[in-house]
Amino acid sequence: MPRYFAFSGGVKKIARLRQDGMCAVCADPLDDIYEHAHHVIPNQSGSAANQDHEWLKLIDNCVILCELCHDRVHADGHYRKGAVAPPAYFKYSHGENKAEHVKWLFNMNAKARRFWGRRVTH
Repeated sequence: MPRYFAFSGGVKKIARLRQDGMCAVCADPLDDIYEHAHHVIPNQSGSAANQDHEWLKLIDNCVILCELCHDRVHADGHYRKGAVAPPAYFKYSHGENKAEHVKWLFNMNAKARRFWGRRVTH
């Protein structure tokens, strides 16, 4: 069954470039085989009927992770329930560009508050 908020190939490519080809968690170089596009705010948070949730499938909500880090983000197999990591966990969301990461983090926390009424910090 396809996911409504799946990332397009273009979004994945832009996220990878934004991260300078490094994993958004560990900064190891990505490879084309063992890497995964990950929803920072879980796609399960949105409703296909709500057009305000379309951003869930866009670049701001996408980070590329190596396979090991992707497994860790979904600790205990939470693939269907969403992730267990807050936006701050993805410290290389913009490669080594810390200023852009801080802007992105502020934006993602604001979006998380709209969904859950609080900043995601766990």
